[in-house]
Amino acid sequence: MGFIKTYLASQSRRPKGIIGKLMGILMFKINAPMNETTIQLLGIDEGDYVLEIGFGNGKYIAEIIQKVKGTHVHGLDFSDAMVQTATKLNKAFIEQGRVHIEQGDIEKIPFGDVLFDKIFTVNTIYFWSDPILALREIKRVLKPGGRLVITFRSKAIMSQRTSGEYDFSLYTPEAEEVENLLKETGYSSISIHHFRDKSIEYYCVAAEH
Repeated sequence: MGFIKTYLASQSRRPKGIIGKLMGILMFKINAPMNETTIQLLGIDEGDYVLEIGFGNGKYIAEIIQKVKGTHVHGLDFSDAMVQTATKLNKAFIEQGRVHIEQGDIEKIPFGDVLFDKIFTVNTIYFWSDPILALREIKRVLKPGGRLVITFRSKAIMSQRTSGEYDFSLYTPEAEEVENLLKETGYSSISIHHFRDKSIEYYCVAAEH
């Protein structure tokens, strides 16, 4: 059982191969309420440049493009399998120049300074090896006054589903750890939002550059 938890944890962090692509589909379905809430909190406006960090299969990139006029959406994901899936799904938007997808690490975001109006990430903070560096990188690419939303599951739920042998950083109670990290890296207007959706309990922490 411990091996299975460790394997699934590694696939959650960086989906690989056929199993990884199946994980992407599963994560999309399970995390749908979290993603939808996060996007609502972002308040994406017409013409915004948006960055999704850890986009999975890329369906929310397509959804934003289709729903909000004039938006440009960039995606960054650690997994080659997810990059391939999202690139295929968003091929038409990529050809139009409205979507740009990259594989890479949050600690070295491959996009220019002050490019994005809105940035969001769902269920990735557990894997950040250096949260301060990651938040500084996000701040670098976020425009002054731009908005960031970080969404993650409660520590109580995640600790039941992950292996102690795998390198996870779990957050809560009340998302204060994330709030403190944001304060330390110079973000403002920080707010914590707590949600329950059936068996899923999660937090969205919003902040501004």
